[in-house]
Amino acid sequence: MLVQKVDVAINVYGKPYQTAVSIWSLVKNSGKHIQQIYVTLEKRQPEGFDESLLRSLLEGLPITYFTPKFFFGWWEGRRKGLLNRILLHVKDYRYSIRSQYPWENSQASWLFLMHNDMLFNDDLIGHYLSKIGDSVGIGQVGQCWNCPAFGDLCDGNRYWDYRPSMNELKTLYQTRPDGRAISHGLVKDGQLSWPLPECRLNEHAALINLELARPLTSPLGPVPPIGLKNSLDNGIPWFQAMTLKGYKMVNESYMPFAKHAWTNDTDCGHASLFDKNMYDREEEMAKFELAKWRN
Repeated sequence: MLVQKVDVAINVYGKPYQTAVSIWSLVKNSGKHIQQIYVTLEKRQPEGFDESLLRSLLEGLPITYFTPKFFFGWWEGRRKGLLNRILLHVKDYRYSIRSQYPWENSQASWLFLMHNDMLFNDDLIGHYLSKIGDSVGIGQVGQCWNCPAFGDLCDGNRYWDYRPSMNELKTLYQTRPDGRAISHGLVKDGQLSWPLPECRLNEHAALINLELARPLTSPLGPVPPIGLKNSLDNGIPWFQAMTLKGYKMVNESYMPFAKHAWTNDTDCGHASLFDKNMYDREEEMAKFELAKWRN
């Protein structure tokens, strides 16, 4: 059987040992599919981050390192409206958006997006390749835990068919008046009611068909970059635009094959970036875990 080659995109903000565990465990389980790994090192890093340490931990792997000109972090800032559309024509600005450098420079037909705090225990890339079919992307669809439609009305498997009007969405959010979509002004006339505000392809571990998606996505097409965020999260503008153009995503959980934020068992890696003691403790755990994967 022909082994399809996949490039990997991973953004790094701190966590050198967790990053190394993420990449080595992926390579050990899915290495036969991997052609090139693109490591984007954010221009700004947490205090004490040592790039040379990370490079030494990943020595011998097929890695291209890239550091963008700008650091956007979680600041929404200019990444919307007319000014953003103009700035997307500037390569240095565009390359500073998460995953955009590998998106534009990959020579593979597939791009696997991942966070730098994953732990893989099986061949997730091979599984995704066997399930994606002719869809544009595969992974966990929807941040359903934040959405009042989750359950009786909708989930990651039904997002394509559940299409409420804005009046229906407003009524739905009356049950979640403190929802973040409400606080960010996304549940009101003039906003999209479908896809729902929390819908996206979660980039913790997702596979994209570049041959389908890249011609439609900036800078070649009108769809915003996949790493662009709106006021809620990364990837939502791309998901919304691709969906409205008629492209479906396959909802397939990575959880049988990998664990996200495995060092704290919360499925969220942000907390340690604001807690030095937690950060150091998780890096020590990853340092111990890494010894298993590099042998």
